[in-house]
Amino acid sequence: MKEVCFGVDIGGTTVKLGLVSREGDLLDKREFPTFRDVGATFDDIAGHMRQVLDAFPDCVCVGAGVGVPGPVVGQCRVVHCANLGWMDVDIARELSGRADVPVRVANDANLAALGESWQGGGKGCRNLVLFTVGTGVGGGIICDGRIIAGASGGGGEVGHMPVPFHTDWQCGCGKQGCLEVTASATGIIRAARQYSPFKEMDKVNAKDVYDAAAAGDQNAQAVVKEAATALGYAAAAVSCVVNPEVILLGGGVSAAGSALLDPVEASFKANVLDACGNVRFALAQLGNNAGIYGGAALFFAE
Repeated sequence: MKEVCFGVDIGGTTVKLGLVSREGDLLDKREFPTFRDVGATFDDIAGHMRQVLDAFPDCVCVGAGVGVPGPVVGQCRVVHCANLGWMDVDIARELSGRADVPVRVANDANLAALGESWQGGGKGCRNLVLFTVGTGVGGGIICDGRIIAGASGGGGEVGHMPVPFHTDWQCGCGKQGCLEVTASATGIIRAARQYSPFKEMDKVNAKDVYDAAAAGDQNAQAVVKEAATALGYAAAAVSCVVNPEVILLGGGVSAAGSALLDPVEASFKANVLDACGNVRFALAQLGNNAGIYGGAALFFAE
């Protein structure tokens, strides 16, 4: 019998569920809507798990690793999922009781980092930091092969590190000067809106700014450089604490490729302690499947 594990990524609108072998092969994947009601959500997930296993009679399921958008305590209980309206939900108990398999739970961004360390851009590395740069900035930290979740599940919230850029801009968390307000797509657009031609455009996205920078627009180049410099500064600060082997950049903004990676790495080298500076920079590889792989890694990458 082949050992398999479910990776389950619960988002605000959809659930991504995959069946992964111990060898790291994604055997089956499906997506379906997330219900705001806790019971309905886990009834639905358990039902899909049974359907998938029926199609793989030669496999034995060792568990399910679940990612949720909120701080997780003890690999079982989510404290608060703001975009689902969930408060203090024991996810491990809710799902294991319905699916009759062991369940382990982690924050979704932390789980993505674990997935990347197991089968993605950091494969083979047991010490890794992931920055996911999209509408906001998220991430995760893996030390000695394990997620750093912290005492109350807030470990790895790299987007809310204070950095000395736009210290008067308020973040969605209520604080000012977080990395997210400068380095995210939202921050890049906000900064670009100060200049022509962006302030005259009805709609602007981060790709518009990167394209303009590549075409030689000096204002766009300044905005892009500032965002990358802030990311590199934050990466240097994290590295002085956890000393990773590799730093990965993921999320929508990472589609800029070397236009993002190169200045981030330059800023990192300018700010990091020499003893912590031997770090490889790379792009994340697993995309939307990172949480699924991370869920399986909770059981297979021990």
